[in-house]
Amino acid sequence: MTQATERWGWVPLGQMLVQDGILTDEQVASALERQRKTKERLGQVLIELRLIDEEVLLKYLGAQFRKEPITRQELATLDLDVVKLIPEDVARQHRVIAAERNGRRLIVATADPLNVVAIDDLRRATGLEIDFRIGPGSAIQESIERTYRRMISTEGIDEALRQDLGLSVGVSTASEEAVDVKQLRTQADDPPVVKVVNYVLGRAASDNASDIHVEPHEDRTRVRYRVDGLLFDLLEVPRSLHLAVVSRLKIISRLDIAERRLPQDGSFASRIHGREIDFRVSTLPTIFGEKVVLRLLEKEAVVQHYSLESLGFEPEQLEHFMRGIRRPWGMVLLTGPTGSGKSTTLHTAIKAIKSPRKNIITVEDPVEYRQPGIQQVQVKSDIGFDFARSLRSILRQDPDIIMVGEIRDQETAQIAVRAALTGHLVLSTLHTNDAVSTVTRLINIGVEPFLVATAVNCAAAQRLVRKICASCKEAYRPNAEEAALFAPDPPPEVLYRGRGCKACRNIGYAGRAALYEVFWVNAAVRRMVLDGADSDAVRRYAVEGGMMTLRQAGFRRALAGHTTVEEVMAVVADQE
Repeated sequence: MTQATERWGWVPLGQMLVQDGILTDEQVASALERQRKTKERLGQVLIELRLIDEEVLLKYLGAQFRKEPITRQELATLDLDVVKLIPEDVARQHRVIAAERNGRRLIVATADPLNVVAIDDLRRATGLEIDFRIGPGSAIQESIERTYRRMISTEGIDEALRQDLGLSVGVSTASEEAVDVKQLRTQADDPPVVKVVNYVLGRAASDNASDIHVEPHEDRTRVRYRVDGLLFDLLEVPRSLHLAVVSRLKIISRLDIAERRLPQDGSFASRIHGREIDFRVSTLPTIFGEKVVLRLLEKEAVVQHYSLESLGFEPEQLEHFMRGIRRPWGMVLLTGPTGSGKSTTLHTAIKAIKSPRKNIITVEDPVEYRQPGIQQVQVKSDIGFDFARSLRSILRQDPDIIMVGEIRDQETAQIAVRAALTGHLVLSTLHTNDAVSTVTRLINIGVEPFLVATAVNCAAAQRLVRKICASCKEAYRPNAEEAALFAPDPPPEVLYRGRGCKACRNIGYAGRAALYEVFWVNAAVRRMVLDGADSDAVRRYAVEGGMMTLRQAGFRRALAGHTTVEEVMAVVADQE
């Protein structure tokens, strides 16, 4: 620490250099004058004027911010598992790199400690608290280039496969438009391309990924996969193999490999590591070629792995939900954003109530889970077989229980409500922010209030939260901000979090679980709906009557050590 900082604490950089006799007042004034014109940081201006070198600047910035500088040697030996906590595009944008992690605190190397925008972006991108050490800008840039490239080769395909790829580079990007279908089929069947595709599918399945993204860029093709809601880099393949890899995926998905100008949708099934997995495939033309996204769905997941008790309902919530689905008629509605697990909950509910003495028919777009003992119908909107038309047909099939994948329009809503009022149990989903809003949403779609009030048994809102990694879970005392979230209840003495380890990719989370908010429609609620009460009034009544909100359910899960307060607040923010 310099003499100036020892005496006064925070001191401007120029004043520190003058106090320690490194520069004169005139030199600093000249540098400040240039800084006003160039808008650069003062330290950079001083280096450009050759008044100080990079080593001196780092020493004084470290003293100014009371941070130990990070050396070139340290930047050359970073831990890849820590580096990958920051997405490559974010690291390049802000010229920073992750250096070390201590629990929930991620320390990054930066040459610009005053860049508060970078700190905010990093906090959002990683979900961690950000601290920094100051390092040479050129060394940080070199580390970014070297480390992210090494990460791709280390975590991507094995050495033999990379050698195959290196030998198989044959198609130049300039000739993509000219490649004929026969040539594409030949390239798609090349052993290296088959290896790449099989590796990607197998790795995604073994790591329990929900999606795979094959993304073309100007100089490379990047493959990422989504695990527990977050995207991770999987591998990079040469840009010249992009067409062949995409063509391979399109061939096994029964898509037209000659059509590269329009989006296409397809699917295929594969048995990987003893599991039957459906892959839903979507292509999208971009300026650098077609992007492909694959959604992974395990066919037997509901039958083999899930039960209503294991999904995440609190005991009192499960009691209301079970009452709703065991009634012989009426509606049970699930709500939540895309990807929040609504279909999983509905299929698990059907599994709990299906019987050889009941005729159960589902209409879905697409059919995600296969269940023995029920009839499942796939919507085909391109030929006019939409939800409304299929639902009318189903009602002529003598059903006891009907599951409608989603209520999107007035016609589907009216048919579903009338089916619920004529002796059928109807399960479906809607897009609203909370459970109470499902009632008003049906009314807004165009269903008469008296029909809605009579038809709906219960509604449940659902969100997914990441679970704390069991391998690195630790207890800690909550800070004042976290304790205040539990008001007016007493603050907890201890909460839990994940330190981050290899088992969870240094994230601190592994797997996801559902949070629920179950709204039971009783006689008083029906009267409020008939009287035209808005959703806020109905919600206040429900909460006062003991309904557990998503936030309360999340905090209960945090207290039990299943997830973190930070994760709960990130997921239920739309209720605030």
